[in-house]
Amino acid sequence: MDGVVREVAGRAAARRDPGPARAALPELIGVLDTDEADRVLAELGAESDRMADALLAMDTHPGQRLLTGTLTGVTQRRWEEASAAMSVLWEQFSRHRALLDQAAEVRARKQKPGPAELGELTGLLTGPVVELGAEQLPIDQRSLTGPAVVAERVTLGELVERMKKSYAQVAEVLAAAEKAWDTTVARLDPLDTDLREARRLAGSLEVAEPELARIAEELAEFRRKALTDPLAAAVRPPERLAVRLADIRSDLEKLAAVRENYEERRQRLEDRVAELVALRAETRAVHETVLEKIASPGLRPLPDPARGLGGRLAALPQLWREGRWKALSGTLDELDRDVAAALAGLRDELAQRTGLLDRRLELRGRLDAYRAKAGGLGFGEDLALSGLHRKAHEQLYTIPCDLQAATVAVNEYRKALHEASAGTEEKR
Repeated sequence: MDGVVREVAGRAAARRDPGPARAALPELIGVLDTDEADRVLAELGAESDRMADALLAMDTHPGQRLLTGTLTGVTQRRWEEASAAMSVLWEQFSRHRALLDQAAEVRARKQKPGPAELGELTGLLTGPVVELGAEQLPIDQRSLTGPAVVAERVTLGELVERMKKSYAQVAEVLAAAEKAWDTTVARLDPLDTDLREARRLAGSLEVAEPELARIAEELAEFRRKALTDPLAAAVRPPERLAVRLADIRSDLEKLAAVRENYEERRQRLEDRVAELVALRAETRAVHETVLEKIASPGLRPLPDPARGLGGRLAALPQLWREGRWKALSGTLDELDRDVAAALAGLRDELAQRTGLLDRRLELRGRLDAYRAKAGGLGFGEDLALSGLHRKAHEQLYTIPCDLQAATVAVNEYRKALHEASAGTEEKR
């Protein structure tokens, strides 16, 4: 309260208390004059309008709509207290408004109110005119001539202060309910979206997913708990529910992708199987060359990984026509893995065989380089070196070539050349 209303409150307190408060404010005790009464009436009227707006906002608060159903637990207890306080607030507001209307009627009787009107206004605006909490006294607390019922009486200003405290308590519960539900919605919305999308995909694929029905039941149960006790601590859906739903949706999206991309994947598989056939033919040709030109190459028989793949490819259209998307997806994945593994294996086989031929070429190149070095050092006519060169040359150019013996012969020639070169350096 501000201005003259605060002053009026002091007067009212002084009138009710015959002790120190009255003694401290002798100049304030008395009847309000016309200007004071008008100012107090205006201030209390404006305050009453603000209370009306606040109470209407309380009545239409989203949190109250969430608390109108069946409640349990913590929420039930807190809402019972808050809703009772709301009812009392409206009753108190009605008393407040009625007393102000009564004061306004008194003020309107005369343009210049007389002592009687001012006295009545002072009593209405500053006196303990609001009766609160009438209670029947127990017989052991009553006297023979005393009252059977007692009630607390407060001023309009004191009533407003009490209403403010009650309003704050109610507003806290309403805000907490709204916040709790917003949090719940934020947790539920992604799950609901995943569930709807998973059901849509399952329907379009004509795939039975009984797990979705169980998940829907769990979500409905969680929603029920969240609505009946939103203020309970840790109201959240189980993490496993979100994980399982995400997995099912991911699996269904994969099946949908298989359906949409089937023709492209089938064609790509056919192309890779054709590549596999061509690679095996190339490897086979190199294999035969190695068997012809390399003695005892230690090669195992060349596998034919393309065998059997054709039949598995031919089974794909039937799975597609029957809409067996899981079987089709699994078969496509297996074929992708098997073809990739077969290609990698054949490339290794080709590299192994090509490596044997490359090794022979490498030894020939090294022998030629050593021969040129010998000539440059003046050992071109050296009989010992020439004999070693001839031996290595025969090993490398004999078909089939014994690579192990040829490697030994080339190394012997290199070693002898190195020793001859070193001896010449010492003589110099």
